[in-house]
Amino acid sequence: MVDYLVFFVLLAVPIALCWRYLPLPVYVDDPYKNCESPIERRLYLALLQNGYQIETQTPCGPYRIDITIPGARIAIEADGKAYHSSPTQKAHDRKKDAYLRRHGWKVIRISGRQINGNMQGVMNKIKNEVN
Repeated sequence: MVDYLVFFVLLAVPIALCWRYLPLPVYVDDPYKNCESPIERRLYLALLQNGYQIETQTPCGPYRIDITIPGARIAIEADGKAYHSSPTQKAHDRKKDAYLRRHGWKVIRISGRQINGNMQGVMNKIKNEVN
């Protein structure tokens, strides 16, 4: 019996001393980490700083919306030139926009150039759609 008691004490003491150094698991879903490009991250942060309640990579049927303002049913697509300039991708974007509109979303497409060069204009555009 004493052997068991000594064993558990010897086991428990180092655990108790090191307990505060163990990392705690984090169960928070971080929408910022879901952003898929630098322009999405810039827009995400700007929207947060302006007080908007937003979500990232919101599923809608076969599509995902880059950033949404769910309360206003606004879908924001951040379009980088490299990915959204080909004729095939433009056709895909038009099809996606039509689908989102049929399902009750207002769609705002914002170019990377606008996000990087005129964030105040982007915020004004979004504000006008929300109101």
